[in-house]
Amino acid sequence: MAQDPGATVIQLGDAVLDLGRGTLTRDGQVVPLRSKAFQLLCKLACQPGRVVPKDELLNAVWPDVIVTEASLSQAVRDVRKALNDEDGQILRTVARRGFLLCLTALAAEATPARPIRSDALSDRPRIALLPLTDHTGSPDLLPIINGLVEEITTGLARFRNLTVIARHSAFAAAADRSLDLEGIGARLKADYIVDGSARLVEGRLVLAMALNQVRSGEVLWGESFTCEGTGWLTLQDLIPRQIVSRLFTSIEEAGLRGSLRRPAASLTAFERLAQGRALFRTFGPGVNEAALAHFAAAIEADPSLGVAYSYHGLADASLHEFNMAPLEVKHRIYAQGLRGVQLSPEESRCHGILSYFHGWLREFEQAEAAARRAVALNPCDADSLFNVANVLMIRGRAQESLDWFERAKDINPLWPSYYDNEHSMALLHLGHYEESARLLSRVPWRSARQEVRLAATYALMGERELARQHVAKAQALAPGQDFVHLARTSYPFEHERERQCLVDGIKRALAITDGA
Repeated sequence: MAQDPGATVIQLGDAVLDLGRGTLTRDGQVVPLRSKAFQLLCKLACQPGRVVPKDELLNAVWPDVIVTEASLSQAVRDVRKALNDEDGQILRTVARRGFLLCLTALAAEATPARPIRSDALSDRPRIALLPLTDHTGSPDLLPIINGLVEEITTGLARFRNLTVIARHSAFAAAADRSLDLEGIGARLKADYIVDGSARLVEGRLVLAMALNQVRSGEVLWGESFTCEGTGWLTLQDLIPRQIVSRLFTSIEEAGLRGSLRRPAASLTAFERLAQGRALFRTFGPGVNEAALAHFAAAIEADPSLGVAYSYHGLADASLHEFNMAPLEVKHRIYAQGLRGVQLSPEESRCHGILSYFHGWLREFEQAEAAARRAVALNPCDADSLFNVANVLMIRGRAQESLDWFERAKDINPLWPSYYDNEHSMALLHLGHYEESARLLSRVPWRSARQEVRLAATYALMGERELARQHVAKAQALAPGQDFVHLARTSYPFEHERERQCLVDGIKRALAITDGA
């Protein structure tokens, strides 16, 4: 296959280019390569042995953008560096004509690559959304109701570890009146089916929806949503995103419950990922270590599952207190995050997690770009909205971040407690001390750093006794800790004013305690 221009997997020296997966690897590890350079390599790999003119490459890699040949030359250098081909034996320059990818020179030394099959898709839960039963009595609303189902179908499809049955297939199966839900599930090979109804109540559209597990016949989730108005602009915004978020969370929880009843050796990558995420979204002794083990097992079960690498990096960071991790650990987790994005470039959560790693490395513009890319890929994912809020907060734009925190909580009313942790920080920066303290108080298993921050918030409120209590808790958790120094060094704020706000509060809380 190394010489087959139609190959999915191509051997390039000691590297392997997988056109199907969109990866360049060496010894099983993803080789970092910038987007344009990777596109250039793929363009040449699709027609090996042909001299591809420079103009053709420029038009293919930089469509609708005017760039000079210097951009092409830089991309060529990047590709050669990635391939360990500095002498240009694989990616050759043909003077005054263009470039060609030469594979024949490698025939003697390259091991023919075989197509790599992945059964990962078969491990993913399959879900079908049926048309809603129309009880509105208004034929004009039927296209809107069907459009809403399509919007929800599209939203669910953005979660890359689900397989969503195409709308036309689901609607066609539902039209067969001889089939019940179990029969529809069997025809579509679906694990889950969503059905429901739409009705008008006092002029407002009310949607009742349920998530059914085909195998057991159990209703896993059911809820009603009232739309303020029946216009399409209303229906394509908050309500579909809320429904998508609830559905995905319910499917993940169902996968988690099922996995707990099965031997560990038989769990799929999705089930391992669900277990790891469930643990990671909680606080308590040993949960992060257990989550890390599940993410590692998910990677072993499916090495192409990019989001597992991203969460593995995040869990690794948690064991080193996130931004307080040593620089070498930050670079290690950043490599995991980058690998996640390279393996799953359309997975929003990979970009969202990478935004954290950029922030901890004080790469603030890159952090915001990655967070916004995550939302662009999946506006139905509450974590992606939360990531934007968090980045805006550390960049000193606390007021702007509040809207994003609320949007994340709107579409995920069962939000994890770390949402409150970061939300409370934004409120602290804005001087909303009472609300900040209320949110931070809801976080269970608070660390010494969180306890002293809560003490600082109470001190700024003038609540001296509460400030004293939480300083004592922080000192009990971390005896001898210099909390002022900790605040100065352990928060990745872009500007000094946010750090100084926290430091001033901590100093006031410590002064209250020392004066007791």
